[in-house]
Amino acid sequence: MTYQEASGEKPVTLAQRAHLVGVGRQGPRSQEAPLSDDPDAVENLTLLCGVHHPIVDNNPRVYSVEVLAKFKADHEARMAANDLQLSSLAYETDSVDVSLLPVSELPGSVWRAASPFRTSLEINERLPRPMRSQVLPFVLRNGEVWAFHDLADPRGPFKQVVDLGSVQCLDAAELLTSQDRNVYVWLLNSALRIALRRRGVQHDRDHNRYYFLADHETVTRRVEAKTKTGRNQSAKKVVRQEGERSGNPREVWWHLAAQLRFEEFAPGMWGLTIRPEFHLTKDGQEPLDPRRVARKVTKRKSRMYNEGYFDAVHFFRYFLLDGRARVIFDVGRQRIAVDGDFPQVGAKWPLIDDDRFDPISMLDSGDEDDVLDALADSWDVNEEWDWGAEHREDDR
Repeated sequence: MTYQEASGEKPVTLAQRAHLVGVGRQGPRSQEAPLSDDPDAVENLTLLCGVHHPIVDNNPRVYSVEVLAKFKADHEARMAANDLQLSSLAYETDSVDVSLLPVSELPGSVWRAASPFRTSLEINERLPRPMRSQVLPFVLRNGEVWAFHDLADPRGPFKQVVDLGSVQCLDAAELLTSQDRNVYVWLLNSALRIALRRRGVQHDRDHNRYYFLADHETVTRRVEAKTKTGRNQSAKKVVRQEGERSGNPREVWWHLAAQLRFEEFAPGMWGLTIRPEFHLTKDGQEPLDPRRVARKVTKRKSRMYNEGYFDAVHFFRYFLLDGRARVIFDVGRQRIAVDGDFPQVGAKWPLIDDDRFDPISMLDSGDEDDVLDALADSWDVNEEWDWGAEHREDDR
């Protein structure tokens, strides 16, 4: 919880998160019985001000778990009475898109075999160049290669890097319930990394996000895009150098990025999640000092409205599918198929008189300039919308 004295002034933190049962051996009240398996579960958390937080923690015999739990319960009871006022509000219901793409096909088998090589680099050097949509994901683990390809195939791409006499075929369903489950998930995400690398998108392993590489011939990079309803848009800028518009370029490059990964949400139900992000570099390649990244990205995200995030999610969907109804990664005789329609869920919220976010009118506008102007307004830029486009304060 924060308080801002006046517009433009730095917000002041008023409330701090506190644990009823402390974390770790030396944590306050840590000898008490846990209230939850997760120490950060809401049942074990409360809010205290900066003055009383150290007083409470330094006097555990006075402020025991039972006392703090009673304080919390009494406060929640008082606030619950205020919540009853919400019943008089008008509610709006709608269907909203979930930012993941359903996975309709997955490999049913995984092969493993002993390998004489001890590094992934040695194996990669001996793999042939795959054709078309074929990708060659593999895991080298404890002297064995794991892959979606049939490693027993004497004409397969892995024939030179495995012992054909040691090949085992594993059922994917059984593998996913075993201690080797992570191997299957890693192979799925490896297939995605390989496919995106071919299209000029690099994986930042430290932050688990993908980002567009720069086109140094033109300084920036643009990618073709369409709206949710399939209408053509001008190419979107996905990499740009800070200050280029004002003629005062600096050693800060903004790259459109996203967390993309395969996740299982229920037994047998998988999706490819999309979470837009930023990636910053010094020159289009070398990462920017992390101490500079946090401040810049936080400022940028604080100015994002829903439509900016919404449009970026759909942009990534269009890029991943390359305009098709689904994207397919061929892995030997098996394949990974990702469908292009976002699932929808019902949503209900108190009606608020605020027309800043209207995705239907924004995406179905008959005049493309109106769409770009609306997006530009949400990002506080002068000429056009681009995810990660240049803000006015960047040139100050």
